[in-house]
Amino acid sequence: MDTPATHDFPLPSRRLRLGLGGDAVRDDAGPISDTVSTTEILLPAETQLDDAPEAAPAAVRPKPRHRLQAPPAALRARTALLAIAAGATAMAVTGSAGDSQPSPLASTPAPAPTPAANVTPAANVTNDASAPRAVGSASNADLSDLDSQLAIGTADQKAKAAAEAAKRKPLVVSPLPLGVYQLTSAFAPRWGSFHGGIDMAAPLGTPIHAATDGVVVAAGPASGYGNWIQIKAPDGTITMYGHMSASGVNVSKGEKVTAGDVIGLVGSEGFSTGPHLHFEKWIPKGGHMVKVDPAPWLAKEGVKLSALTN
Repeated sequence: MDTPATHDFPLPSRRLRLGLGGDAVRDDAGPISDTVSTTEILLPAETQLDDAPEAAPAAVRPKPRHRLQAPPAALRARTALLAIAAGATAMAVTGSAGDSQPSPLASTPAPAPTPAANVTPAANVTNDASAPRAVGSASNADLSDLDSQLAIGTADQKAKAAAEAAKRKPLVVSPLPLGVYQLTSAFAPRWGSFHGGIDMAAPLGTPIHAATDGVVVAAGPASGYGNWIQIKAPDGTITMYGHMSASGVNVSKGEKVTAGDVIGLVGSEGFSTGPHLHFEKWIPKGGHMVKVDPAPWLAKEGVKLSALTN
């Protein structure tokens, strides 16, 4: 391979590369040229650089990661303006700008009141007594009996509430609630005689309810029943409740009752084999009362009875 030829070419000075201008730099040794010499190696055209290394790819600088993105410049500018405005408002209100100087707003004296003599009445103001004008209102209500009026109103409200509750009660109810008794005897022949009602066995002291509205026509001792209660309904029919003790009768003759009212307590007095309520239904027929089966009547009125156990 032939020896390569060389030649010199001018290289810009450091001052020019830094953009400081093209003037020569002088020192004690005299002027220094703006160009320096270097050597360039010229290779023949047929020479191939097979072993020349490939240019390394430029390194990619990773971008920084943040939990929150920085606010835009416009938002930062608005925030700064709001802060400046808030500070100015605070100084105006407190009367101090931070340098012991009173605020113009705080130091402004309040206007003096105008003397009454210098006040000119409006054109539509008149001293005419017949002219329309605003006058004060005076209450003439007598509040001396307020307590009595309040008591009357409270009593009237309670009476209305009781009447409304009475209207909501059913017209016919079961003498004992379903689930607290067992139906042990039906309206049918029993033990060589006819059983004229139904027996509802329940624990002693179970409340007995009036089956209908009506008036108590009997309440007290009765042969074979210990104590009984008879209630005459508005239609002339009578319901009878038997075998209560004397202390288990909670109503008296002549008393008015409503369907569902508690009239007595279950007992076992008279001809009884255990605590139960003997319940009968009487209807007027031919000038006297006749016993009928209460079960169909209760069913017709929508009252459900438990199943017969015996």
